[in-house]
Amino acid sequence: MNTILILVQILLSISLIALIFLQSSGSAEGRGNFFSNVSFEKRGWEKFMFNLTITIFVLFIISSLVQTLL
Repeated sequence: MNTILILVQILLSISLIALIFLQSSGSAEGRGNFFSNVSFEKRGWEKFMFNLTITIFVLFIISSLVQTLL
């Protein structure tokens, strides 16, 4: 059981790293500026990738907690 949880965590961590790197954008001039009036809205593929990243992050946290409790 412990080996399966370790493999699940490895797969989740690799996919989480890949999703984070895929989300990085080349033109991030206005995104980091707090005082900028430009608003960005995620649509389509970008929104799907964002939601998938959050889902995999939550699954990673849950698997970490389960492994800690066992």
